[in-house]
Amino acid sequence: MLNDTKIKQLKPKEKVYRVADQGGLSLEVRTSGTKQWRFRYRFLGVAKMISLGEYPLVSLAQARQKVLEQKNLLGQNIDPSQDRKNKLAEIKMITAITFKEIALEWYENRKDTRSESYRRSIEKMFQLDLFPCFGEKDIKLIGVADVLAMQDHTLRRIKKQNNYGTGEVTAIRNRQTTGQILDYAVSTLRKENNPISSLKNTIERPPKNGARPMSEYERSIFWKAFEQFKGASTTKNAMLMLLYTMMRSVEVVRLRWEWVDFDKNLITIPPATIDQLKKGQRNIKMNRIHMVPISTQVKKILIDQYEQTKHSDYVFSSVFDKSKLMNKTTINSALDKMGLAELTCHDFRATASTFLHDAKYPSDWIELQLAHVDKNVVRETYNHAQYLDDRRKMLQDWADMVDGWK
Repeated sequence: MLNDTKIKQLKPKEKVYRVADQGGLSLEVRTSGTKQWRFRYRFLGVAKMISLGEYPLVSLAQARQKVLEQKNLLGQNIDPSQDRKNKLAEIKMITAITFKEIALEWYENRKDTRSESYRRSIEKMFQLDLFPCFGEKDIKLIGVADVLAMQDHTLRRIKKQNNYGTGEVTAIRNRQTTGQILDYAVSTLRKENNPISSLKNTIERPPKNGARPMSEYERSIFWKAFEQFKGASTTKNAMLMLLYTMMRSVEVVRLRWEWVDFDKNLITIPPATIDQLKKGQRNIKMNRIHMVPISTQVKKILIDQYEQTKHSDYVFSSVFDKSKLMNKTTINSALDKMGLAELTCHDFRATASTFLHDAKYPSDWIELQLAHVDKNVVRETYNHAQYLDDRRKMLQDWADMVDGWK
């Protein structure tokens, strides 16, 4: 048995050790020198152990009294460990905590495995809509009316802004994120239930505008507008890269020099790594190897670009910081400044597809070059080099067609 004199004589060692008292009580001496009371017991045949506090804040006599209290629970077929969890849950449920506190906790737990664009969008959502509407409200009191009001707030805010649409997509995304945060509050015992599942159809998502081919007028003015555009050469090169290659903007923005083979006149984009996928990053949409033959026009662009970004990992890095990616909205902004505000990067792909189909190129070649791969195709049997020589000629013909617009 222990007494105060023996306890004071217990010194820390290289490893944690325990000294028994009586009735399952022991004192754990840690390497830091702190001493923690422990109670060992069995419940339904399973050995368990709980903490009873730190010595000397909890004296020997108090620790023995706590042991009696735990044994009293066991006598009533109550697991002391579960009883402690239940009481903690009750305290959490009656303790006020704001939506903002829970939201920031939820975000902190997941941000390191998400992309930078995702983090920016969540932080913007918090700042503009969620926190102004109910950030300081006790999360237990947030209900359907609060979320409906937040949706209305979002719609009004965006409608006041020019060129930002009517806000339905943003309001839906805000509601979905709010639902995730409320689910997190329920799972961490800070809210009894998530009341907003019934709001799923309260806002109708607007029809999505698909890509479309460039009009005859847009093609007729493109080169003149391009030559008069005073933007950075990296921006102009990236725009031409998109137009000539049928690549997506994300593929061009993330293009790395290590993927470019000047000897073989070939760009090989690899699938994203596991770490990239955890952060929500992909090199191409379907996360497969994608090969892009380099036409004469594209090779000239890459050689010019190499003089500007050869010390960067990225072919088309940020104009302001060569170590960072170009913003994916840069090219669309450039098109706007060129007087082609209705045109987007994605429309370049639709234009190439339309012209090449009209030129009687096989659809399989075109779809493969667009990296349109059937989701049902087994990854291991997908031949990323299929029709490579044919696609090389097709892309050269397409680049020549684009130059013909001059």
